[in-house]
Amino acid sequence: MIKINRGACPPELTLEVQQNKTALFKRDGSAVWDEQYIKDGLLRMSHGKCCYCECDVTKESNYMEVEHFHHKDQYKDEVVSWNNLLPSCKKCNGTKNNHDTVAEPIIDPSIDNPQDHMKIVNSVRFRGKTDKGRTTIATLNLNDQDRHCKPRFEVVNSIIEKLEELKDKLDDIIAVPPRTTIKMNNLRNAINDLLEQCQEDKQYSAVKLTTLLNDKYYLEISQWLKDNDYWTDAMTGFESNIQQHKYDTL
Repeated sequence: MIKINRGACPPELTLEVQQNKTALFKRDGSAVWDEQYIKDGLLRMSHGKCCYCECDVTKESNYMEVEHFHHKDQYKDEVVSWNNLLPSCKKCNGTKNNHDTVAEPIIDPSIDNPQDHMKIVNSVRFRGKTDKGRTTIATLNLNDQDRHCKPRFEVVNSIIEKLEELKDKLDDIIAVPPRTTIKMNNLRNAINDLLEQCQEDKQYSAVKLTTLLNDKYYLEISQWLKDNDYWTDAMTGFESNIQQHKYDTL
């Protein structure tokens, strides 16, 4: 989970439209939030990911649902309030169910910085740092072995394996001169690719970027590239973008 930017309310969802839809929902329980312009706005907000588990909700197997942070049956006046809507996969939305987020607060990733409330353990599991973090993990079952931990492990393991490969290449560059332009560029481009894979628009970015930024091989290779003038402004931007989402680890 990472902090997401809510963005502006869709222009179609005017105050009058919200009032009419809210009245209709109160009258007969209609799915007044089931509008493509609402879904499109939510997808843009989260780069096509579930706001909670970060799986790709543009895939048919995951399917995006309009999530009411404050449950629509308990807080009917917020049924189409833009600030109450989030993009969620079917699994997270169903697991959260009718949890009362006012009585027992959980992380709202459009408001809270998730890393203030949770840390990452063994690269793939979340552990609470605060009551809100602990309640979030339990309410959403964020450490579900098959649904969440296994996919995280796969992407994290691929980053670790790639860094081990690149460390061998760096050792070869240092030990076996000359330092050819091809070898240097290949090393730089590979690190650049890893940075791109960890940006906020990618699946499971929280665990990926935290793994990358804490890895001793990444730290060694990136520093060597910087010291030898093979680090680009674009890479500085990529690294800066993900630093803000980095979790504490255990």
